[in-house]
Amino acid sequence: MSHKPREAIPLPDPTALAAPDDLVARAAALGVTLDARAVSRLGDYLGRLLAMNERMNLTAITDPAEVWTRHALDALTLVPLLADLKAGARVVDVGSGGGVPAIPVAIARPDLKVTLVEATQKKAAFLEAVAKALGLTNVTVRAQRAELVGRADLRGLFDVATARAVGRIAMLAPLAAPLVKPGGRVLLIKGQRADEELEEALLVLAEERCTHEQTIDTPTGRIVVLRLGPAEPRKPPTRR
Repeated sequence: MSHKPREAIPLPDPTALAAPDDLVARAAALGVTLDARAVSRLGDYLGRLLAMNERMNLTAITDPAEVWTRHALDALTLVPLLADLKAGARVVDVGSGGGVPAIPVAIARPDLKVTLVEATQKKAAFLEAVAKALGLTNVTVRAQRAELVGRADLRGLFDVATARAVGRIAMLAPLAAPLVKPGGRVLLIKGQRADEELEEALLVLAEERCTHEQTIDTPTGRIVVLRLGPAEPRKPPTRR
C-alpha cells in the first residue's frame, strides 16, 4: 500500500515548558528514570503541543502545571509496564491525537520503536513534525484508521498496543488487538469507570482473544492490562 507524503505544517517553536521542580522525583516514584535530555524533550514537546493547540484542537488541558501531570506523568505511568521489552521491541499507539501517551513514552524509552496511528491528517502531520523537531528517530506516524492498518501491513506486528482517551474498551479492543502479536499486551489508560467498561466488553474481549490480566491504579488514573491469546489454529480444508 502506498502512502502519499503529507505536506509539512508550520510547527510552532515556542520556549520549552519549564518542568516542575519535583518532576524527576515524581517520575522516580512511578519507577521511571528521567535524565536531563528526557526532561528537556518533554518540555519542548509540551510547549509545542500547547502552542499548536491554538491552531487546532489537540488538548482540552491548557494549564502548564496540569499539562505536566495529566499528560506527561500520566503517559509515563505506562513505562514500568514496558520494562520487559528489549531494545527494538515495537509499540503501537491507537488514536494518538496530540501525541499522548506515545510521545512521552518514546522519549522515556528511545530504544523502542513506537508507531503512532492517527486518522486525522492535520494531527498526524503535527505528530510527524514534532517527532522530527525533537529528534525522535524511534517514532513513526501512520495517518490511517486503526481498523484499516490492523487488517493490512501492521496486523500482528507489535509487542504492545496502547491507547488513551480514544473510547470505551468495547470499542478499543477490536482496534488495538489485531495489531498485537499473540501473547502481546494491550495497555489502556482509563479512568475510574474501568471496571464498568470491562464488564460491558466481556463478549468483545472474548471475540478478540483478549484476557483481562489486571487493572493498575496510578496517581493519575488506572491502566487496564489485556493479554492477547494464541493465534487461532487454521482449520484443515474440508474434503468433499
